[in-house]
Amino acid sequence: MKLDPIDQQIITMLQNDGRRSYSEIAETVGRTEVTIRRRVRRLVDEGTIKRFTVVLDPLKTGHKIRAIIRVKTMMKQASLIAEKVKGYEEVDEAYFLDGACGLMLKVTVDDLGGLRRFLEKQLGSVSGVGEVETCIILEDIKTIT
Repeated sequence: MKLDPIDQQIITMLQNDGRRSYSEIAETVGRTEVTIRRRVRRLVDEGTIKRFTVVLDPLKTGHKIRAIIRVKTMMKQASLIAEKVKGYEEVDEAYFLDGACGLMLKVTVDDLGGLRRFLEKQLGSVSGVGEVETCIILEDIKTIT
C-alpha cells in the first residue's frame, strides 16, 4: 500500500505520541476528525499500523542493564533457537539477520548477575547456540517511541 502525505503525517504523529487525540491530529493535518478516524482504522485494517503500545523506560521499572546480544547459530537449528528465545522474559526484541550475523537479541535484566545468568543458564543451554557477543547499552541515542 502506498502512503500519501496525510497518512505519513498521521503515522508520524502517532509514533511520537500514541495518545494524541484524533481531533488534535485533524487540526494539525487540516482534515476532519472523522477523516482521521477512518484513515487510522484503514491503516490498522491493512496492517500498516500493527499495534498501539506503551514504551517503558526500563531504568524506571527496576531494570538496570540492557544489552544487545549477537548469537551465531547452527543454520539447521536457527528457527528452533528463535522459538526458544521468544519465550524468555529478558528478551525484548529478537531478529534474524542476514549473513554470518545469526540472531540479534535486545535484552533487559536487573543487574550484571542477571545478564550472566541469562547468558549461561538460558541462552547457553539452547542446543545449536554458537558464539555469543554481548554489548551492554550505555545510553539511548535514538529510539522508536
